[in-house]
Amino acid sequence: MAQTSYSVGKAWDSHGFDVYSIEQNGIAIAEIVPALGNNCYAFRVSDGNNWLKLIDEPPDLETLEQRPTAFGNPILFPFPNRIRNGKWEFEGKTYKFDKEPESPTTIHGLLLNRPYEVDKHEANKNGAILVCSLNSQDFPDVSRQYPFPFKIEITYTLKDAVLTMEVSIKNTGDGNMPMGFGIHPYFSTNLTGTADASKAVITVPANKYWELDDVLVPTGIQKDVAGTLDLRNGQPFAKLKLDHVFTDVLLVDNVSRCVIENQDTGYGMVMESDAQFRELVVYTPPGRDAICFEPYTCPTDAINLEAKGIPAGVIVLSPDETFSATVRILPIIPNLNDDAK
Repeated sequence: MAQTSYSVGKAWDSHGFDVYSIEQNGIAIAEIVPALGNNCYAFRVSDGNNWLKLIDEPPDLETLEQRPTAFGNPILFPFPNRIRNGKWEFEGKTYKFDKEPESPTTIHGLLLNRPYEVDKHEANKNGAILVCSLNSQDFPDVSRQYPFPFKIEITYTLKDAVLTMEVSIKNTGDGNMPMGFGIHPYFSTNLTGTADASKAVITVPANKYWELDDVLVPTGIQKDVAGTLDLRNGQPFAKLKLDHVFTDVLLVDNVSRCVIENQDTGYGMVMESDAQFRELVVYTPPGRDAICFEPYTCPTDAINLEAKGIPAGVIVLSPDETFSATVRILPIIPNLNDDAK
């Protein structure tokens, strides 16, 4: 990689939100809005002539505020995806998350639009870095639904045109804390704006998927991937209509790799998730040249699956214990990748 410099900026959005940008000057930039769930809603990389948009961005932050799971990189905690009826049990007690009266599930955790504190930002030889955190005890509504005190810290680092998201979640209470974690990033399948998205090849390294019922909650049965659900060697985007929970994820060098490749331009992107993430949800939002690769530590409704005796990866942190995980997003840009070798 040629000589480069890094910077961190802060600006006001027209809708009144603080936006932090972490930048590899002239090469890559990521934009984060801590006040809206610490969503990293944009990540762009330049090949020297054009900008590649890896993350599918909202039209504006007002739209992101209104639809916090529809764009960017939503953070899902203390559970990813759905909990049937919002009800669950842990250590002999019954708990309930809020939900819409007509909804059969509670969805996507409790932190989507919660404001995070900006703890630190810096730019040095290690890249451009932004550290934000949220303490659950600052939010009575979170504590009411999930009475397990915690602190979540997210570190975004941009270095060598790679965006890294490091997650740290600490149990700050005096009892055991059950949890699941996931993210819901949207990626563009037309990365340069000039590609034929329908021909983009989508690769997801998973051998199985969870059978879902009519409210998109796992029945407990896992099935082998086949047909257009077998994404291990790639499938054209045009063939895919997905909202599936994949499992038995294949790791190489202790990470899984989901890939988008635009066949007509040679550009693409990779999402790498570490071994903490045993599930990958893949979702194709209707009518959009976008796809979600969602790394989860557990499947949908995991805590209720485990209550039925079905192993589902619920993590239980003891007091003062910390969960950590890492996700990386990197471009496939022919000239840039050749230069980096």
